[in-house]
Amino acid sequence: METKYIKWLNLIPLIMFFIVDKLRGTLISRYLLIIIVALGFMNMFHAKGMKEYVISSLMLVASTVVGMILYTYYDYYFVSADPETPIFGAALMIVYGFISFAVAAVGTVVVVVKDRCCGKNNFLKW
Repeated sequence: METKYIKWLNLIPLIMFFIVDKLRGTLISRYLLIIIVALGFMNMFHAKGMKEYVISSLMLVASTVVGMILYTYYDYYFVSADPETPIFGAALMIVYGFISFAVAAVGTVVVVVKDRCCGKNNFLKW
């Protein structure tokens, strides 16, 4: 697989909520968190520069949030119309979104240090 197509793997969270819910019956799963963190680390180490990393990280965060919104909408309107479904979906979206933002923040530091050590944008001599 060419490295220019690896950033499209960040769209996995759009559908992973549906898949995990159908396989396990619950959304509170460590596998979802592992997938998000693994995609974040993949973005860190495959990025050739800060611009590519920011685009990949924003794709990951946006697909996580949009995937959770779509799943909550689907669950509320097509599975169960319980009044607590939107609240539960919003709480899970906050958790998964916070984790993907945290991974993106750590990755930003790693990419900046990697760029400075490798000579790109060498404002400080390390």
